[in-house]
Amino acid sequence: MKPHRGERGDAHIGYCTNVHPGEGLEAVERVLREDVSRVKAAWSPNRPFGLGLRLGHEAASTLAQSAADFERFRALLEDTGLYVFTVNAFPYGDFAAASVKAEVYRPDWRTEARQTYTLSVAEVTARLPGPDHRTISTVAGGFKPETVDSSAQAALADRLLDTAVELARLADTSGVHVRLCLEPEPYTTLETSAEACAFFERWLFADARRAAQARAHLGVCWDTCHQAVLFEDPAEVLARFDRAGVTIGKVQVSSALEVRAPSRAEARAALLAFAEPRYLHQTFARAPDNEVMRALDLDAVPADDARWRAAEAWRCHFHVPIDWAGDDLLGTTRDDWHAVVRLLADRAPHWEVETYTWGVLPPARRDALAADGLTGGVVDELRALERVLAGAAADAAATPAEGGA
Repeated sequence: MKPHRGERGDAHIGYCTNVHPGEGLEAVERVLREDVSRVKAAWSPNRPFGLGLRLGHEAASTLAQSAADFERFRALLEDTGLYVFTVNAFPYGDFAAASVKAEVYRPDWRTEARQTYTLSVAEVTARLPGPDHRTISTVAGGFKPETVDSSAQAALADRLLDTAVELARLADTSGVHVRLCLEPEPYTTLETSAEACAFFERWLFADARRAAQARAHLGVCWDTCHQAVLFEDPAEVLARFDRAGVTIGKVQVSSALEVRAPSRAEARAALLAFAEPRYLHQTFARAPDNEVMRALDLDAVPADDARWRAAEAWRCHFHVPIDWAGDDLLGTTRDDWHAVVRLLADRAPHWEVETYTWGVLPPARRDALAADGLTGGVVDELRALERVLAGAAADAAATPAEGGA
């Protein structure tokens, strides 16, 4: 059987298993046997199914240290027709804790703990069933308020460069190329694409001793929700990465919430109803003069502020199902991920749906958006991504090559 690659040739399509709670190895194995197997049966019953595997430090440490546990895990993947093309190593600890918030950024890339965890993930990933080129997504530095000065960024870069050197050694010994992809996100060190490019150029690519390994084994994970929340234009983001020579190793396909008429009280109330205690939902508002205002979380949004009410739109870092366009009160940034797919259809090898917030959606919204439950909701998202990818590929094939007749 061939791996599930949709209509994308060597591109791999999957979803991130962080939507299913589970930290220790036994919990991760249960997720694969039960939750992921149900999705595979509905979407990819006759072909191996590529995982966007989420491994926290507890499960990764166990797999790295115990040969018996590793062999059992590898056999589980093979027996259930699963393979690993990408891993989400952004959350270090319990991603389903009662309150995650800014703790998701800790430990950051100044610490040995973050580096050790990530290298354990890389070593485990390289030995599991999968393609020769794999990716790992990680926090883009750390929590921005804690990592804005030059000394912090120098420390972040040093750890990342040393990690790139270790990934190069892993490629030499295993034959598997692993690229670590920093994931820009609102309120991380590298928030915008411009900040990411500046960091790569100043701190990573300019290091004479380790630049080659950095170019080969470091890159970015483009989360379409995150850049949309920041009101970044997809074409400009891509041009910026290309100019800086930064590799887009992985695309996380996701949509953010949007209020297109924040002057309407009912629209503001509809967004604020999404406030919940587990995750940060950074919210940005673009004023008519293009100034972008910000709030760390939904409960910090100054909803009564006249400038916020007069904004053209609000966008909130609350991942919602990618095929949902919104309703009469709330919109989504679905058009942004469609645009990214069109731009990268022939370039990005790893596509991962990442709507980890199904469990914290307001119950009425969740029931309406996933009539067949979580499995049905995830399958609908995968089908939506595959349709848009196939359409982009067909459009590209129908477009005459530049300079042609």
